[in-house]
Amino acid sequence: MEKKSKNKWKLMVLPASLFLLAFGLYAGYTMWENRSHQDARDGSSLKNGGQTVALFQEDSEHEDYSTVGGFIREFHTKYNDTLGWGSIDTVDWEEQREIASEIISVLATVETDNTALQADFDTISNYSRTVEEGTRDKKILLQLHRYFHDLDIEFNSYNDTKDYFNVTKYKDPEKG
Repeated sequence: MEKKSKNKWKLMVLPASLFLLAFGLYAGYTMWENRSHQDARDGSSLKNGGQTVALFQEDSEHEDYSTVGGFIREFHTKYNDTLGWGSIDTVDWEEQREIASEIISVLATVETDNTALQADFDTISNYSRTVEEGTRDKKILLQLHRYFHDLDIEFNSYNDTKDYFNVTKYKDPEKG
């Protein structure tokens, strides 16, 4: 009788232990990955020997983003979360309209002398206006995601991907 009780106990503890181990590994990896992304991107709006490529206007009210690079990173993440990994098949159009509206609002406060980067921001603004106005075109969302993805690579040196869509005019001058 005592042996059956010990076997039952072992059978219950093993799956619970494996679950806790898997959860711990996942949580640890996620925290490590988020920290490494943040470390790689801090101060990333500085290029060309420390000269700034893009800044928010001084009277800007977008405290959520300390740098233009942070804004790019944040919206790349938003599009990954809302459209990536098959989510584009079940788009929440109201959520996408809100995202587009915020993009338009933030980009209105960005200043840059880099004509290629300004062209990309203008294209993003135009796509965002189309979504904000209610057009339900998944191709536009896909393009917006690709712009933020490629800008994250070029502007923030994001390198946790092999995908590159080559949609942006802006290229990191340090990469050649």
